[in-house]
Amino acid sequence: MATARLRFASLWISQETRILSEWALRITVWLEVARQSVSGSNSAWHLTTAIFIAPFVILAPLHGAVSNALPRRWVLVGSAVLALAALLPFVPSHGPWLWAMGLSAIGAALYSPTRFAMLPAVAVDTRMPLARISGWIETGVAVAIVGGILLGLTPWQGPWLGQSPIILVILALSVVCVLTAIPAHFPSDPRRAEMPLVALRGFFTDCRRIAADRPARYSLLALAFFQGLVTAGSGALVTQTLGDTLQPGPQSMESLVLVCVGVAVGCLVASAQGNPRRILGLVPFGITGLVVAQGWLALSMSTPVGTIPLVACLLLGFMAGLVNVPLRASYLAAVPADARGNAMSVMNTAIYVLTTLVALGMLVLTRTQILPSPFAQLVFLSMVAAGAAILAWWILLAPALEQIIEIIIWPMYRIHGHGPGVATIPLRGPLILIGNHTTYFDPFLIGKLVPRSLVPMMTSKFYDLPVVRWLMVNVVGTIRVEVGKYRREAPELQQAIAVLKQGGCLLLYPEAILRRKEEIPLRQFGQGVWHILNALPETPVVIFWVEGGWGSWASYKDGPPFKNKKMDRWRTIDIAITQPQVLDPAILAHHRTTRNYLMQACLEARRLLGLEVHSLGAGQDREEQEEEAVCEP
Repeated sequence: MATARLRFASLWISQETRILSEWALRITVWLEVARQSVSGSNSAWHLTTAIFIAPFVILAPLHGAVSNALPRRWVLVGSAVLALAALLPFVPSHGPWLWAMGLSAIGAALYSPTRFAMLPAVAVDTRMPLARISGWIETGVAVAIVGGILLGLTPWQGPWLGQSPIILVILALSVVCVLTAIPAHFPSDPRRAEMPLVALRGFFTDCRRIAADRPARYSLLALAFFQGLVTAGSGALVTQTLGDTLQPGPQSMESLVLVCVGVAVGCLVASAQGNPRRILGLVPFGITGLVVAQGWLALSMSTPVGTIPLVACLLLGFMAGLVNVPLRASYLAAVPADARGNAMSVMNTAIYVLTTLVALGMLVLTRTQILPSPFAQLVFLSMVAAGAAILAWWILLAPALEQIIEIIIWPMYRIHGHGPGVATIPLRGPLILIGNHTTYFDPFLIGKLVPRSLVPMMTSKFYDLPVVRWLMVNVVGTIRVEVGKYRREAPELQQAIAVLKQGGCLLLYPEAILRRKEEIPLRQFGQGVWHILNALPETPVVIFWVEGGWGSWASYKDGPPFKNKKMDRWRTIDIAITQPQVLDPAILAHHRTTRNYLMQACLEARRLLGLEVHSLGAGQDREEQEEEAVCEP
């Protein structure tokens, strides 16, 4: 694991130097074009952007096929060498650097998808959440972009060794990129060896697979839209900070550095959320904050240059980082493992096609004087972002509320996952989670570790409360269970079966009541779980045991929950999660066999925490338990 993390560090350095050199070259070219253009810096920015990203779009099938079919480490090295070699012929003639940038972008366009395609394997080999890996990568990207901008804007004095100092710096960074790419090898990274024509055809096949997959499709579209919006906004901000002279002043440097710091901090904050689903709850907050920051900057741009609020720059960067990491991590987690090379090229294609369209649209709007100034451009982009924020809240309200709840209970509990199930819970398809029930907070505790949208079952006693009912119906999708000891009909079971048929993840507490006594760690399971499994016997089951909930503020130990007790603070919660399993037909043959098996499996999960395994039924009066059982949350 330590070796894998060193290889990840080498990959991180390689991508840093790659992006530093790319952006230093882009800014150098942009300044060159802007000084020669009669339309000024506004149109020069969009023209330079369109030329740089053209290879990302046009050559995407080739890049995807190469990244998918060949060892990715050597694709990474080869693409870095290609980007370096494209610059060398232009060094003796001192340009033209616009052509040099366009040719170098061919190598950059192959490097980018290969780097991202390696990240899921990095997460496996380093044993870190993919969202965290993605967050660190994006933090480095943010730092490198602004570092490259600052390098390009630096007023170098005179030639050095017969060449512009900035070009020598770009060449040196490109060499470092090649050398640090060599150790970037991750054994968990699958390769789909294919013949060239088959690999090219596979790109379009994988495009259809990704387009047909709802999570991957939505994440990709949102990411592409966001990147296009940010690219267009960055042009307006950079142009405003430089003014008509195109010379960086102290405030322009400060504003760019603060954007960099903001993005880096935003990425790091987002990477702290390791749950690949719940991290999407950050997106509505991030886009809303982006609207506020853009509006703030737009208002400041209505005044003379030199009045840009630096706090708004910091806020802009922070919110951008808070949005970018969840969307990219969600897409990386959603795409098939054997199609990652193609999937990352598809990602680049979607991002750069939309970015190109936005850049060309902004180019037309600036040249026709519809949006003649950075102020007008940013106002327009703020309005577009406001519409995106409304859509994000509508679609991602559930994970956003879960994120709020997690922040609220964060000072109360330290939740740790144990066992093989932590890393093997399937991200798709029907799944049943079964465990012990000791506290009202159990669904929130297990939800911290499960990378799925959970559908719990809740008694009408709590479900029917005014605010709770609206949330359960419109946000969570909880299944309502009528309170009662005996009923001839149980419509909630059919609802649970319907959830599984739709590929949902059902959270069950078959004890049907919170733990009440110290000497009874687990109560008799009810028959409902058997009815559900009997209807869908191929459904995988994950067993978990929550230790630390009993005795907490929300448990029945020493009195009813939340009454005459101190709130928990930094309380350790250990959760054992077993490997997913499909129950044998012999176990499902009778409800008693099924219930006993699941109870014993739940008790056996305690071994993963180093705890004693109680014998089945110890200290229990089963008949009494079944009579008092009601389905509590």
